[in-house]
Amino acid sequence: MNAFVARRPLAFTAAVMVALEAVVLVGLLAARLLNVPPIALDLPIMLVNALLAAGLLSALGWWRASGFNTPSEWRCLYLLLPIVCLLGVTLLMQPQLPDVGKIAALVVVTLLIGFQEEAIFRGVLLRALAPQGVLRAVIISAVLFGLIHANSLLVGRDPVFVLSQIIGSMLGGIAIGALRVRTNTIWPLIVLHALNDFLQFTATGGIEAQHVATYIPILKVGINIILAVYGLYLLRGEFGQQAPRHVPNEAVSI
Repeated sequence: MNAFVARRPLAFTAAVMVALEAVVLVGLLAARLLNVPPIALDLPIMLVNALLAAGLLSALGWWRASGFNTPSEWRCLYLLLPIVCLLGVTLLMQPQLPDVGKIAALVVVTLLIGFQEEAIFRGVLLRALAPQGVLRAVIISAVLFGLIHANSLLVGRDPVFVLSQIIGSMLGGIAIGALRVRTNTIWPLIVLHALNDFLQFTATGGIEAQHVATYIPILKVGINIILAVYGLYLLRGEFGQQAPRHVPNEAVSI
């Protein structure tokens, strides 16, 4: 598999995206056959995606190379501070915490979301695309991360809200991808991703909410514009850099 990824990183990336979409479509079909709301299968779909990410990382031998490493290999963690500060803005959404039992469940769900999305987009795909050049790899993985959120349309979510999700995820993905490269770890990104989702889910009525206030998507996009600028600033040294040619995927470091 490593040889294929090294030769055809874009084809591999497309295959992973098709696999993710197939999981969603199978989940929606199962929901219809079982006569249950699609949201009832959110957790099984996330578990399948997490297993897919873990399977790819194991098959390719990329756990450590994708940022699942020890603290001794981490660097420049102070670069995470602006992200932490911007997360505080999410508190303006006035989250209303559920009871203890629901908090525990929500923590598990958001950590699972953080793991499977970061492992796939800032782990597997960013690593696979690295031979294309770091800046290009970050941009492509961010765009794909945004596009995958279009699946919310399939379960009847508000198109305006979904559009804000897509745009916000693309912009935020640039910053998260840049931080993955600069900090040489994925662990803090998983935690921050989970914390961001936890705050938003509690602010908007939880993962079952179908309607949200107009100001929330607007605020989210605004924050993510700032994040995108920050991410591009972190990658400023990559502008104008040529992608390495004929370099085995295993030899590319991000």
